[in-house]
Amino acid sequence: MKTTAIILLCALLPAWGICQSTLSMDKVETRRELSMSQVNGRTSDGMYRYYEKGSSTPYTGVLTASYDNGQILAWQEYVDGIGQGKWINYYENGEYKEIGYFEQNRVEGPIQKFHSNGQLQAEGTYKDWRIKINVWKYYDEAGQLIATRDYGEKGSIEEVQEYYDRGDISYRWYKQILADNGF
Repeated sequence: MKTTAIILLCALLPAWGICQSTLSMDKVETRRELSMSQVNGRTSDGMYRYYEKGSSTPYTGVLTASYDNGQILAWQEYVDGIGQGKWINYYENGEYKEIGYFEQNRVEGPIQKFHSNGQLQAEGTYKDWRIKINVWKYYDEAGQLIATRDYGEKGSIEEVQEYYDRGDISYRWYKQILADNGF
């Protein structure tokens, strides 16, 4: 009787969104996942693209990178070899570092940044490869809101400048970002 009641309950509750519903296999999306060591990158049609080694077709799926200890460093979605969709960077301890989105190889859209203890550090919106726009919220390591800053529609290039200063992006590309955004 008890088993029958549980089965009946879980058969009826998906209609109310309480139990997990079952998907038919025709609605399940499969996605290839490769390590960055299994792909090569090159410029094609003016766009930097990734290709699975030995293939001439741009890669579609998820690319991952790992730390030496085996923990995942990065998880990123690609379509036709171009960063397109969600990406996640991790700390070496396995906690999220950043969760954001690619749009045509550029970091754009909503983003969340985390402290190494897993607490939210900042949240806001990027445009055109890490230009902070509109309202951003900043949190301390306990997760308490400590500041709110409005960067407006034009935005701030402070984070792009940090990448340039560290040598993570070239002057040519940095100069183009500035020009494209009226800085």
